[in-house]
Amino acid sequence: MKKFFLRCLLPLVLAFAAAGADAAVRKQTPRNAVEVSAVEDGGQIRVKLKIEPQNGWQIYSHNPGEVGLPTKVEWRLYDHRLVTEEWSEGEDIIYEGYGLNVYRRPASYSAVLDKAAGEMPDLEISWMACNGECVPESLAFKLTPEVFAAAPAETVPGLFAVSSLPGKNPAGRSPYAGAEKTQSSDGWLEILLLAFAGGIVLNFMPCVFPILFIKIMSVTGEKERRRNVIEAFQYAGGVLSCFALTAALLSWLRHRGAEIGWGFQLQSPYFVAAMALLFLLLALMFLNVIKVNWSLKYLPAGSFMTGLLAVLIASPCTAPFMGAAVGWALTTDRPAYFYYPVFLMLGAGYALPFFLAGIYPAALKKILPRPGRWMEVVKKLFALPMLATCGWLLWVLWSGAETVPSAWEPYRPEKVEAALEKGEKVLLNFTAKWCITCLVNEKSVLSGQDFARLAKKHKVRLFKADWTNRSPEISRALAAFGRSSIPLYVYYDGKGNYKLLPQLPDLDDFREAFSGR
Repeated sequence: MKKFFLRCLLPLVLAFAAAGADAAVRKQTPRNAVEVSAVEDGGQIRVKLKIEPQNGWQIYSHNPGEVGLPTKVEWRLYDHRLVTEEWSEGEDIIYEGYGLNVYRRPASYSAVLDKAAGEMPDLEISWMACNGECVPESLAFKLTPEVFAAAPAETVPGLFAVSSLPGKNPAGRSPYAGAEKTQSSDGWLEILLLAFAGGIVLNFMPCVFPILFIKIMSVTGEKERRRNVIEAFQYAGGVLSCFALTAALLSWLRHRGAEIGWGFQLQSPYFVAAMALLFLLLALMFLNVIKVNWSLKYLPAGSFMTGLLAVLIASPCTAPFMGAAVGWALTTDRPAYFYYPVFLMLGAGYALPFFLAGIYPAALKKILPRPGRWMEVVKKLFALPMLATCGWLLWVLWSGAETVPSAWEPYRPEKVEAALEKGEKVLLNFTAKWCITCLVNEKSVLSGQDFARLAKKHKVRLFKADWTNRSPEISRALAAFGRSSIPLYVYYDGKGNYKLLPQLPDLDDFREAFSGR
């Protein structure tokens, strides 16, 4: 009987021991749950946080991407010392053209502290949860006895022994030395293939294809194969050089804090004007108003210069597959060396059609008709996309000149109150640079000329409440409307009434609100 009792008791003892070993403190918000556990190992404390997004919400990772507020842990160490900390990697996604890194599934944070006498450390973890709207949240923990597991680190399965930390470098080097292994390396080949495919498709965009076609026809008309091969390599060299230069420039600008991506040149009115002039000249060349030798074979490295020019011509265009690859490469804080393979693969795909035409002109001659009068007709038809691109660039230039940056006034409660007392119509835009939904709304609706004209027509004062730095003043304003998340759009009709507009508004929503419908 005694032996039987001991046999029954032993599993219960082991179960309680295991539970003690896995002891953790769990706290939860409606959008995220965080579990903290810790162990003492000699003179060190090892802490692990498990982060679990709830109910379909996702949170920005510690390295959020082009926009977003990073998930971060802030310590109050007292006399203890933080030795290392590590995050599990998030998931790279492309949303509305922005490269983001998010946690959709459980993630972890691990830290090692050198223990000192006295009070135990405190920590606070903060994050931005998004699901159409974005809500900043945080939870605080103190390393109290119930947080600590009963067993030493090496005997607790899965409890982050130093050798098991993701990306950990036990040789004493920087904890970021192995970062290249944690940047979604399983999708690296896919990204390169997307870039290569995007480069190929870029050739068939309306602003590029006419140039490619004329160049290919000039190759098929050339009888000396050696010259064709030289031109093919020169052209590919020009294309790859220009893409490498673009990657270097983007790397330098973005690491100086500029938030730019592919086509960043079009933010400069001087560049836009120069490109409009270039496309106009190309159209006149296609119409034979200006005579030109398209092959440039008599100029030193003529095809190399053509390759450089071809990349410039492609800058207003974005091709399928290309956006995802470039967006991934330009994710904020991604090491600069990630830019070059992606842009070089993009360049390789872009150079491929003309390169193949130069290497295998005989195969093309079997497919394409012989050059003749039909080429003159096709050339003149190709002037149309050149003129259309020129017109679009002029429209971009005109739109940029027309925009009035001061249309949106910085949010100040006293200014808003003064406007309301005068009976003015007011629109409040609660936004932030880390709010992807806010940025998409601004890009698609609020920064457009149609919206500007609509607000001007109805004499609506526009106030932008920028919550990027979590201003207490703006937090109080949000709370006054019963909200703790953004985006939020509030319209006052000038008669003391206000209306909360949809979080994903279109122009019609503002039109109806402004007109009192």
